[in-house]
Amino acid sequence: MNTIALSFDVEDWFCVQNMKSIFPFKEWSKCELRVYENTKYILWCLKKHNAKATFFILGWIAERFPELVSEIAVEGHEIATHGYSHTSILQMTKQEFQKDTEKSITILNNIIQQPINGFRAPSFSITKDTIWALDILRNLGIQYDSSIFPINHPDYGIADFPQRIHRINGVIEVPLTSATLSGFKIPVSGGGYFRLYPYWFFKAMLQTTMSNNATVAYFHPWEFDPYQPRIDLPILKSFRHYVGLGRNRNKFEKFLGDFDFVTIDEKIKHHGPFTRAAVAC
Repeated sequence: MNTIALSFDVEDWFCVQNMKSIFPFKEWSKCELRVYENTKYILWCLKKHNAKATFFILGWIAERFPELVSEIAVEGHEIATHGYSHTSILQMTKQEFQKDTEKSITILNNIIQQPINGFRAPSFSITKDTIWALDILRNLGIQYDSSIFPINHPDYGIADFPQRIHRINGVIEVPLTSATLSGFKIPVSGGGYFRLYPYWFFKAMLQTTMSNNATVAYFHPWEFDPYQPRIDLPILKSFRHYVGLGRNRNKFEKFLGDFDFVTIDEKIKHHGPFTRAAVAC
């Protein structure tokens, strides 16, 4: 049976792009921290189902919960970086991006005393306009990136990007997963899409992607927390953040029971030879 590369973007409920205008980075320290208990729930589920995963951890979170980072590593999961401040690369200069990423790598490395090989951009913000970020990641010693979503989306994505693991700009790219339905690409990697779709539909669509051996799933700790603070957001942002929270734990445990999972690093190791991307970036 093909495996799924399982991943978690470790950030708290107020770190998300949808709430940037309400909770800018400088205000984060005033917010209620809920990421520790939510991540502990994830670790409990993974241990119960004997599943391994990659945790893309914000440097800001790692500073406050170094013991959580250590526990994730001790449990045999992979530690990777999600940047420091969860700022979209689209909103940063090259110098700002390098400083933000380097700070996160240093924090994580100091906690686990191991190289940090993987990166995922906040809000999947490596697009055709920010493909330059891969060069900076390579120079910082990052071996692989998992930020590019091969879909059309108003906020992210490179629609014509290949749905396979391959090398681009000296970095191995592990793209997020989309399926094809009636000729249209639909995202099925996880996150809000997992919460929105009926489970039977998500499972069926995900199974159609597994023949290329590059299927990736992602979640956030706050997505398993239906009791998090409720913020008055614009209707679309509110829907995207809160849809399906109440039933997500049950769906997630079904998911863990229905598939086999590995870290992204393990998926890369078993993938075989890499080719260069054939997309114009």
